[in-house]
Amino acid sequence: MMKRLFYAVFCVFILASCGDGEAQVVLRDEIAQMEDSISTLTKNLESGELLDKSVNLELVDLLYEYYRTHPDDAYAPECLDKIHMVYSALGEYETSAKYADTLLNNYPDYINRAMILESQASAYDIYILPRDTVKVRYYYDQLLKEFKDLPKDKVEGIKSRLDNLDLTIEEMIMQNN
Repeated sequence: MMKRLFYAVFCVFILASCGDGEAQVVLRDEIAQMEDSISTLTKNLESGELLDKSVNLELVDLLYEYYRTHPDDAYAPECLDKIHMVYSALGEYETSAKYADTLLNNYPDYINRAMILESQASAYDIYILPRDTVKVRYYYDQLLKEFKDLPKDKVEGIKSRLDNLDLTIEEMIMQNN
Protein backbone atom coordinates (compact mmCIF):
# COMPACT_ATOMS: atom_id res chain seq x y z
CA MET A 1 0.00 0.00 0.00
CA MET A 2 2.79 2.39 0.91
CA LYS A 3 4.58 1.52 -2.33
CA ARG A 4 1.47 2.44 -4.37
CA LEU A 5 1.08 5.72 -2.49
CA PHE A 6 4.74 6.61 -3.08
CA TYR A 7 4.41 5.66 -6.74
CA ALA A 8 1.29 7.81 -7.18
CA VAL A 9 2.93 10.81 -5.50
CA PHE A 10 6.04 10.30 -7.64
CA CYS A 11 3.93 10.22 -10.84
CA VAL A 12 2.04 13.36 -9.87
CA PHE A 13 5.34 15.13 -9.11
CA ILE A 14 6.86 14.11 -12.44
CA LEU A 15 3.74 15.04 -14.38
CA ALA A 16 3.42 18.39 -12.62
CA SER A 17 6.94 19.30 -13.68
CA CYS A 18 6.07 18.71 -17.36
CA GLY A 19 3.94 20.78 -19.69
CA ASP A 20 0.51 19.33 -20.47
CA GLY A 21 1.47 17.84 -23.85
CA GLU A 22 4.72 16.50 -22.46
CA ALA A 23 2.93 15.09 -19.41
CA GLN A 24 0.52 13.30 -21.71
CA VAL A 25 3.38 11.67 -23.62
CA VAL A 26 5.21 10.74 -20.41
CA LEU A 27 2.09 9.16 -18.93
CA ARG A 28 1.35 7.18 -22.11
CA ASP A 29 4.94 5.94 -22.09
CA GLU A 30 4.61 4.90 -18.44
CA ILE A 31 1.41 3.02 -19.26
CA ALA A 32 3.07 1.24 -22.19
CA GLN A 33 6.07 0.32 -20.04
CA MET A 34 3.83 -0.99 -17.27
CA GLU A 35 1.81 -3.04 -19.76
CA ASP A 36 5.04 -4.49 -21.20
CA SER A 37 6.27 -5.32 -17.70
CA ILE A 38 3.01 -7.05 -16.84
CA SER A 39 3.13 -9.01 -20.09
CA THR A 40 6.70 -10.13 -19.37
CA LEU A 41 5.91 -11.01 -15.75
CA THR A 42 2.84 -12.96 -16.82
CA LYS A 43 4.82 -14.99 -19.37
CA ASN A 44 7.34 -15.94 -16.69
CA LEU A 45 4.80 -17.18 -14.15
CA GLU A 46 4.85 -20.82 -13.18
CA SER A 47 1.75 -22.89 -13.84
CA GLY A 48 -0.94 -21.91 -11.32
CA GLU A 49 1.04 -18.89 -10.11
CA LEU A 50 -0.74 -15.54 -10.15
CA LEU A 51 0.65 -12.08 -10.69
CA ASP A 52 0.59 -9.95 -7.56
CA LYS A 53 -2.58 -7.85 -7.58
CA SER A 54 -0.66 -4.68 -6.70
CA VAL A 55 1.10 -4.76 -10.08
CA ASN A 56 -2.23 -4.61 -11.89
CA LEU A 57 -3.47 -1.89 -9.56
CA GLU A 58 -0.41 0.23 -10.37
CA LEU A 59 -1.43 -0.01 -14.03
CA VAL A 60 -4.99 0.96 -13.08
CA ASP A 61 -3.64 4.03 -11.27
CA LEU A 62 -1.77 5.14 -14.39
CA LEU A 63 -4.73 4.49 -16.68
CA TYR A 64 -7.09 6.35 -14.39
CA GLU A 65 -4.68 9.27 -14.12
CA TYR A 66 -4.58 9.51 -17.90
CA TYR A 67 -8.39 9.40 -18.18
CA ARG A 68 -8.76 11.96 -15.36
CA THR A 69 -6.23 14.43 -16.74
CA HIS A 70 -6.99 14.01 -20.47
CA PRO A 71 -10.69 13.06 -20.73
CA ASP A 72 -11.02 14.59 -24.21
CA ASP A 73 -8.09 12.69 -25.66
CA ALA A 74 -8.84 9.76 -27.96
CA TYR A 75 -6.86 7.44 -25.64
CA ALA A 76 -9.02 8.22 -22.58
CA PRO A 77 -11.85 5.78 -23.38
CA GLU A 78 -9.29 3.07 -24.09
CA CYS A 79 -7.90 3.68 -20.60
CA LEU A 80 -11.36 3.11 -19.09
CA ASP A 81 -11.73 -0.03 -21.20
CA LYS A 82 -8.41 -1.34 -19.90
CA ILE A 83 -9.37 -0.52 -16.29
CA HIS A 84 -12.63 -2.39 -16.86
CA MET A 85 -10.70 -5.42 -18.15
CA VAL A 86 -8.14 -5.38 -15.33
CA TYR A 87 -10.81 -5.33 -12.62
CA SER A 88 -12.73 -8.06 -14.41
CA ALA A 89 -9.59 -10.21 -14.60
CA LEU A 90 -9.08 -9.62 -10.87
CA GLY A 91 -12.63 -10.84 -10.21
CA GLU A 92 -13.77 -7.43 -9.04
CA TYR A 93 -16.81 -7.42 -11.29
CA GLU A 94 -18.78 -4.61 -9.65
CA THR A 95 -15.80 -2.26 -9.90
CA SER A 96 -15.24 -3.39 -13.47
CA ALA A 97 -18.90 -2.65 -14.28
CA LYS A 98 -18.60 0.82 -12.76
CA TYR A 99 -15.77 1.73 -15.12
CA ALA A 100 -17.55 0.15 -18.08
CA ASP A 101 -20.61 2.28 -17.33
CA THR A 102 -18.43 5.40 -17.15
CA LEU A 103 -17.03 4.47 -20.54
CA LEU A 104 -20.47 3.81 -22.06
CA ASN A 105 -21.91 7.05 -20.66
CA ASN A 106 -19.00 9.36 -21.45
CA TYR A 107 -17.92 7.95 -24.82
CA PRO A 108 -21.00 6.82 -26.76
CA ASP A 109 -18.97 6.51 -29.99
CA TYR A 110 -16.23 4.31 -28.50
CA ILE A 111 -15.05 1.84 -31.11
CA ASN A 112 -15.45 -1.20 -28.82
CA ARG A 113 -18.86 -0.18 -27.47
CA ALA A 114 -20.54 -3.40 -28.62
CA MET A 115 -17.98 -5.46 -26.71
CA ILE A 116 -18.48 -3.34 -23.57
CA LEU A 117 -22.27 -3.69 -23.74
CA GLU A 118 -21.94 -7.45 -24.11
CA SER A 119 -19.42 -7.58 -21.27
CA GLN A 120 -21.81 -5.68 -19.02
CA ALA A 121 -24.70 -8.00 -19.84
CA SER A 122 -22.54 -11.03 -19.06
CA ALA A 123 -21.21 -9.53 -15.84
CA TYR A 124 -24.71 -8.88 -14.47
CA ASP A 125 -25.91 -12.27 -15.72
CA ILE A 126 -23.07 -14.45 -14.47
CA TYR A 127 -20.61 -12.77 -12.12
CA ILE A 128 -22.35 -10.06 -10.11
CA LEU A 129 -24.56 -11.66 -7.51
CA PRO A 130 -27.42 -11.57 -7.05
CA ARG A 131 -28.10 -11.63 -10.78
CA ASP A 132 -29.64 -8.42 -12.06
CA THR A 133 -31.86 -9.46 -14.95
CA VAL A 134 -33.08 -5.89 -15.44
CA LYS A 135 -29.53 -4.80 -16.22
CA VAL A 136 -28.87 -7.89 -18.33
CA ARG A 137 -31.92 -7.02 -20.42
CA TYR A 138 -30.92 -3.35 -20.60
CA TYR A 139 -27.43 -4.04 -21.94
CA TYR A 140 -28.55 -6.70 -24.42
CA ASP A 141 -31.39 -4.47 -25.65
CA GLN A 142 -28.90 -1.62 -26.11
CA LEU A 143 -26.59 -3.92 -28.05
CA LEU A 144 -29.39 -5.05 -30.36
CA LYS A 145 -30.70 -1.51 -30.80
CA GLU A 146 -27.36 0.15 -31.50
CA PHE A 147 -25.71 -2.56 -33.60
CA LYS A 148 -28.04 -3.70 -36.35
CA ASP A 149 -25.20 -5.43 -38.20
CA LEU A 150 -24.42 -8.07 -35.56
CA PRO A 151 -24.00 -11.58 -36.95
CA LYS A 152 -27.29 -13.47 -37.16
CA ASP A 153 -26.14 -16.20 -34.77
CA LYS A 154 -25.15 -13.60 -32.14
CA VAL A 155 -28.57 -11.90 -32.44
CA GLU A 156 -30.30 -15.27 -32.08
CA GLY A 157 -28.18 -16.11 -29.03
CA ILE A 158 -28.98 -12.77 -27.38
CA LYS A 159 -32.70 -13.11 -28.11
CA SER A 160 -32.69 -16.65 -26.73
CA ARG A 161 -30.97 -15.40 -23.58
CA LEU A 162 -33.51 -12.58 -23.22
CA ASP A 163 -36.37 -15.05 -23.63
CA ASN A 164 -34.92 -17.19 -20.83
CA LEU A 165 -33.70 -14.64 -18.31
CA ASP A 166 -35.61 -16.41 -15.58
CA LEU A 167 -32.99 -19.18 -15.91
CA THR A 168 -29.32 -18.94 -14.96
CA ILE A 169 -26.82 -19.72 -17.71
CA GLU A 170 -26.26 -23.15 -16.16
CA GLU A 171 -30.00 -23.87 -16.04
CA MET A 172 -30.36 -22.76 -19.65
CA ILE A 173 -27.53 -25.06 -20.76
CA MET A 174 -29.06 -27.97 -18.85
CA GLN A 175 -32.43 -27.28 -20.42
CA ASN A 176 -30.92 -27.26 -23.92
CA ASN A 177 -29.09 -30.58 -23.37
